[in-house]
Amino acid sequence: MREEAIKEACDDARAKADAIASGLGLELVRVSAVSESGVYVEPYRAEGVGYLTSKAVPPPIEPKEVKVSATINVVYECR
Repeated sequence: MREEAIKEACDDARAKADAIASGLGLELVRVSAVSESGVYVEPYRAEGVGYLTSKAVPPPIEPKEVKVSATINVVYECR
């Protein structure tokens, strides 16, 4: 999941850079720098379970979707 999120972030960065460069009449030449700001995993929480609950609630057994996101910074050289 982590690797998929990073790859999607890279693809998104490239698409955005292409659109910006095209709008300015430029083309991307190469990547000059890249860094990863982090990967965030948003855990599933059962509905009605929160930090302010006074009684214990058993954890859910059924599988649920977990959201994973990644943030990268890419600097492209243009001409």
